[in-house]
Amino acid sequence: MQPREFFAIWAPKEVVWSRWAKPVVFSQLTQSRVAAVVPRNEFNMNTDGIPTPDRSTFILVNLPGIESVELGVALAQRGYRPVPLYNCCEGVNAIIPMGVIIDSLVSATPILQQLQLPLLAPPAFLIDANRMRDTSKPSPGDFDNRWLLFPQDFPSAKFLLSQGIQRVVLLQRNNTPESDLAHVLLLWQQQGIQLLRQNPSVSGQPVPLSVSRPRWFRYFWYRALTLLFLRRNSAGGFGSVIPNESSTGGG
Repeated sequence: MQPREFFAIWAPKEVVWSRWAKPVVFSQLTQSRVAAVVPRNEFNMNTDGIPTPDRSTFILVNLPGIESVELGVALAQRGYRPVPLYNCCEGVNAIIPMGVIIDSLVSATPILQQLQLPLLAPPAFLIDANRMRDTSKPSPGDFDNRWLLFPQDFPSAKFLLSQGIQRVVLLQRNNTPESDLAHVLLLWQQQGIQLLRQNPSVSGQPVPLSVSRPRWFRYFWYRALTLLFLRRNSAGGFGSVIPNESSTGGG
């Protein structure tokens, strides 16, 4: 399989949810890297208590690193369509380790291909809970690939409702969503999408989630201000090397 074919399997053009999938991590695949990854036959993540797929509910997986991929594949085996939203690049001395996520996506691709999910399968959006895990000031030479979520990264409540979706189940371990995710969830909440939360490490059913107003909610300059503290990559997504002061004219 050629590297370019992997994204097509994770985000088929004919699936409506594929328009939100992020191609940046797949763009970093090479033939040699693909050949070095051992395919897996299954991902044994616990999905007990997660609602049976139906067209009125979708899943948002917010777990650290490779766990988000593994749970996404387990959900695919239940009938959900995993949609990767990892929006940063890999690099030497990277703050957010992306190699394991990329390799896991590659190793899981044969499983996803064999499942032949229906075009109308409800989505399970996959994000890395470690996307801003290190908020300290990066050092020169670090590859700063921290990233944040914005409402534009997800379908609007209006679009979700037009597709018959009425609720979202957030799968994460913390009770309270991170600030960037709270911006997304609160918009949905205000526009009629029911929010539920479930800890996939604990048995039990999803419970109602009420999101409080995060800082700068709906301020028109929120996105622009936030992007000032992150580093974009020319290949798409986030990630670039922190320069030495001497290379930027500092003294």
